[in-house]
Amino acid sequence: MTVPVTVVILTHNEAQNLPGCLDSLVGFSGDIAVLDSGSTDGTETIAAERGITVYRNRFQGFGEQRNWAIDRIPHRYPWTLHLDADERVTPEFCLEVGETIARDPSEAGFFVPSKLMLGGRWLRYAGGYPLYQVRLFHRERLRFVNQGHGQREVTNGVLGYLREPYLHDAYSKGLVEWFAKHARYAAEDVLAAETERFGWRRDLPALLRADRVGRRRLLKRLSNRLPCRVWLRGFEVLVLRRGLLDGRAGITYARMLMAYESIYSTLRSARALGIDLDPVQGIADDVSESEPGVG
Repeated sequence: MTVPVTVVILTHNEAQNLPGCLDSLVGFSGDIAVLDSGSTDGTETIAAERGITVYRNRFQGFGEQRNWAIDRIPHRYPWTLHLDADERVTPEFCLEVGETIARDPSEAGFFVPSKLMLGGRWLRYAGGYPLYQVRLFHRERLRFVNQGHGQREVTNGVLGYLREPYLHDAYSKGLVEWFAKHARYAAEDVLAAETERFGWRRDLPALLRADRVGRRRLLKRLSNRLPCRVWLRGFEVLVLRRGLLDGRAGITYARMLMAYESIYSTLRSARALGIDLDPVQGIADDVSESEPGVG
């Protein structure tokens, strides 16, 4: 039995990933749309062959792209689930979404956990599970704004939490593509950090009161001011998160995040010298709340 939820999948050159995402949605929803931002690899053809309508919009940030979907894509249902093509839903996740919507919730939306996968392995420890994003929401109760390389939700309502995760294979296109993309993400994060400085008098009390998502976002803002970011990130992932328990996958992942921090620090130094970072737009792979842009 299908769930009364509209599914929107954001894509950009996702011919490799989209079939698996769509396969996982079979029997879950009868209202699926793809919002593409300029694919040239046959992504749109794959969707069309499955009878799925493709909408097109130039990518100008994840917040704006999600708002465009809310405003311009016809929704059969008020509740919406946003996915990326490199993500998969599980039967347990689908069941919880169905049960949640069936009780006619008053919440504006729900933070949803994800399992970060690397080489087919779940990064149980190194990946910082559970990482949360607002992916299930009522389209009349919530909006988004761009922030760094990701987005933040804006609502006057209450946000709840789901228990069951979806799967996120952020490295399915290979590590060379991942590093190229995250070099651009690092540039966007450097620019965002210039206007999102941690204020001890303002943010420290908020840090003590915040829920798990708010705490993570404030800690990210604080980390922008710390020295030795590269080594601190490695220590955090391998020791504090116990990423060593993930074995070689955990160590590889820690090295990837340390490389990202090195790029970030280098770009920040370049920025201080007045060098234009010129971050490239047009990415439709949302890792806004997962590593390395921990939100």
